[in-house]
Amino acid sequence: DARSPLLPSHYETIQVLQLLRVKSGDRILLVGPRGNWWTELLVRLGAGEVMVIEPDCQRRVALEKSWEAGDCGQLATDLGCSVTWGGLVELADIALSEDDEWDRILLTSSLPNLPVDLLRKLPKDGCGLVVIGSDEAPVIQLVTRAGKRELAAQWITCWSVDQFEEIVSEVIEGMDPPGDFEEVVEINEAAVLRAWTYANCDPLRDRFAPERSLRLIEEIWDSMAPFHPDDDGSDDIRARLSNDLFRMGHVLQQLGVFNLAVEHHSESFRMMPSAEAATFLGWALGQSGDTQASLAWCKKAIEVDPTLGNPWNDIGAILLTDGEPREAVPWLRAATEAPRYEAVGFPWLNLAKVHEKLGNKMDAFEAARQALEHLPEDLEAARIFDEFAEGLL
Repeated sequence: DARSPLLPSHYETIQVLQLLRVKSGDRILLVGPRGNWWTELLVRLGAGEVMVIEPDCQRRVALEKSWEAGDCGQLATDLGCSVTWGGLVELADIALSEDDEWDRILLTSSLPNLPVDLLRKLPKDGCGLVVIGSDEAPVIQLVTRAGKRELAAQWITCWSVDQFEEIVSEVIEGMDPPGDFEEVVEINEAAVLRAWTYANCDPLRDRFAPERSLRLIEEIWDSMAPFHPDDDGSDDIRARLSNDLFRMGHVLQQLGVFNLAVEHHSESFRMMPSAEAATFLGWALGQSGDTQASLAWCKKAIEVDPTLGNPWNDIGAILLTDGEPREAVPWLRAATEAPRYEAVGFPWLNLAKVHEKLGNKMDAFEAARQALEHLPEDLEAARIFDEFAEGLL
């Protein structure tokens, strides 16, 4: 469904844990565990006690079973950490208690307002991380004690997480009598598959960045449409995940994070081979300096679908850059004739450069003319066109 958050990436996780600054023996209150990911990490970081608040009793039971089945319970025992579980009743007790102190408080979903009473459970050297805001870019705040009753909240950056259920904030603020609630969700294989299928449809989910960066990520994501069709409405998980991996790989590529872009594109291709994923993988490898791997993946893309023009042009461009203009000609010619290529002006421009190097004046002029039909503002195409036009008069 719409509310099926999975785990934050390693980057977001590291940022949160660095801000939290867990010390050996800390008492930690974790509200909204979202699986046992955060709980296990806090145990491994040396927490002495972790209180896990999962408001939904059905999820809480499932998490406890998973915790024991995965030997995490034994891990906590071995590391000397007490892990307990609770729901809204326990959360209300903590919020209303006057003596209970927690060294670290972590809320992994957003609230509309700062939970002041809950955060007053922090000791002098404690800190809490809470996400505040109900708009598209809620802000994570680092909260510390500034006096006996005062708190200091430092705005860190946007963390695009889901909101807590309204009842959670009401219980924290003492507005609602505590009691467990349970979402009416049947946990079966189809439900799990559906959650994974739609997990990444929002590219900003769980992203930890300034709002301007989040908007840029969204813009780049939207610029690349899915390429695996889902016209039959079957919600093929492999097709959806392959699309999502490819689109996020494109985002990372545009942001200059080439190593992660390579990982996303290669995993997209492994999940469901496509000429697009192979081409962009080759492109990312080329931008990382691995020319031979780039050529190999572009050729793989052509094997998968020879109608896509991008890999033909990319191979020609690599050969041109490597000082082999004559060998580039057939690849670039094929790119100009490819049925699936919206940016056909680029192979024409590369052909113009090739023929200029080879001294083929008429061919260079014609290729530059074709390039300008598609790229009328391109200065390089205009230069070649003008230079060889004069020689043909």
